[in-house]
Amino acid sequence: MKRTSLIALVMLTSAAGCDVPDPNAPPEPIDDISPAAMAALPEGVDPIFLIRDAQGCYGISVEATEPVTGVALLDAEGNQVCDT
Repeated sequence: MKRTSLIALVMLTSAAGCDVPDPNAPPEPIDDISPAAMAALPEGVDPIFLIRDAQGCYGISVEATEPVTGVALLDAEGNQVCDT
């Protein structure tokens, strides 16, 4: 019984390992960050944490999730920074 359980556990772990993203991997960088987004980035925050949605609006990733989530990147007037 133990041998069967161990084999099943190894197989399950192996199969699951293919689909699980590495939580320690840094987010994929954005190649073409707009000047407006760079200007709105809070001091001390690395641009590697910038994310952009399908509408071209920026955010700052706050946790390693799939898909990546975060908080909106706001300009000095409090508007979300988006590419036009």
